[in-house]
Amino acid sequence: MTTHVEKLDFYRPTAEIFERYHQEPFAIFLDSSTSVASRCSSPQFAGSSPAPSTPAADCCSSSSRQYERYSIIALEPYLILTETEGRCTENGAACPESLEQRLSRRLEEHREENPTHLPLIAGAFGYFSYDFCRKFENIHSRHPRTVQVPDAFFAFYDVLIIEDREEHALYLTMREEAEDFGVRLTKYRSELRKPCFVPAPPAHKGLAPFSSAFTKASYKEAIRRLIEYIRAGDIYIANMTQQLRLSSSREPYEVYRYLRTHHPAPFGGFLQGVDFQVVCASPERFVRIRGSRIETRPIKGTRKRGSTEQEDSMLREELRHSTKDRSELLMIVDLERNDLNHICEAGSVQVPEHFVIEDYSTVFHLVSTVIGRRRQDIEIPELLHSLFPGGSITGAPKIRAMEIIDELELERRNLYTGTLGYFSSDGNCDFNIMIRTGICHGNQWHLGVGGGITCESDPEAEYEETLQKAKAMREALWSGDGARGQAGTRRLSDGLGDDARGQADSDDARELSDGLGGGARGQADTGGGCVDTADDFVQEETV
Repeated sequence: MTTHVEKLDFYRPTAEIFERYHQEPFAIFLDSSTSVASRCSSPQFAGSSPAPSTPAADCCSSSSRQYERYSIIALEPYLILTETEGRCTENGAACPESLEQRLSRRLEEHREENPTHLPLIAGAFGYFSYDFCRKFENIHSRHPRTVQVPDAFFAFYDVLIIEDREEHALYLTMREEAEDFGVRLTKYRSELRKPCFVPAPPAHKGLAPFSSAFTKASYKEAIRRLIEYIRAGDIYIANMTQQLRLSSSREPYEVYRYLRTHHPAPFGGFLQGVDFQVVCASPERFVRIRGSRIETRPIKGTRKRGSTEQEDSMLREELRHSTKDRSELLMIVDLERNDLNHICEAGSVQVPEHFVIEDYSTVFHLVSTVIGRRRQDIEIPELLHSLFPGGSITGAPKIRAMEIIDELELERRNLYTGTLGYFSSDGNCDFNIMIRTGICHGNQWHLGVGGGITCESDPEAEYEETLQKAKAMREALWSGDGARGQAGTRRLSDGLGDDARGQADSDDARELSDGLGGGARGQADTGGGCVDTADDFVQEETV
């Protein structure tokens, strides 16, 4: 394969360019809306909106800021791979191999060196869901599917538009084997030159209502049971989550634009599926490979942002010195080091950055960086089996933690805590962890939220942390139209029943609409307000 690469003689931010293309089938935007000067970020996730101002001492190290240089739009897929419940397809036809095997083979067939400074010139873009990753540890979920989207999706694209924010330069790459290559190249040169400015969405304080299979009381009870497993010695730490369902009259890309404007994140992304959209504002890198260097950046430890600079400083220092949060991150770093040791040269795994505080619009996070030298014989199946799903969103030991959280959580995680990014045609890759991520399907939004649990965890605080992590997405989804189109008021379950755990009782279940067709359980209807008014639910005021 040969890829045409050219530097255009004009500059335009990719965030503006994507306004023109976001409705194209399977269009992908890998984007960071954080400031180059003040945020850790990734070469493929880069945008233009400024992050909140923070003291230099509390930002990531200068070595990490290099990751914010590039932003990528991928258009016009010519080869699409999907896998659902173990069944792989290629351009819609059944495939005898697993997705990771076929993806590895196709990448090798399309292998092409990258002679430029760009992070890639061609490759495969897409995601692996958390549910896809279960098969690597042979862990089956007891829960039915609730979101009817592929477990994994990857596509090879004819066209990439790459922004170099450091140079203020714009690059266009196109597969020379593409049909009508010359005509399409001329078309893109012309289209990209035209302005497509859309005013930034105004900020507001409204929060979209939500429903959940958990009540506040049952979520706290699940955490207490998880702590019992920890004290019994089954695990050291686990990530406990709940799934929120929301409705909104906002278009998915409008939701994404709001997030990148008012809640900037270093590992954001948008994917336009045929009948679903992925809106991601993730703060966490999962894995990045450049040559022989492999890197992961786990997050553990969260504090909400204060209302004043003084309160911010106090909360930042509280997180920095929290024994509980530091021990959480230390355990996950040990797990990530162990995972990397399976695929790296002996003695090469190191932790160059530890316990770094990162500032975001609604929270502070505690972050570490783990690196190693990848063995040359490692291919995609081995990489996935060793690393996926990430330790920061499962626990330690990983397999037992995954078994326990499936027992205690009330729904499948689906795409939440999976990973979004790319494999380059020259063997590199970069992926985030899909947290702070909304999936829109069938007029319903699905949002996972959770946190790390140790024996020191306070169930009340852990529940409130999930609401804090949901705040930015709920704000972006707020329609400003009262109860119209919001989820129903009835409680979906007591959370821990023996039979239909996580499902509504039989009377309510007959009235509930799954909004997706065929077997998606536990969905709320579209009438009324959004949240159970009993003591189990906490609803933040909307305006």
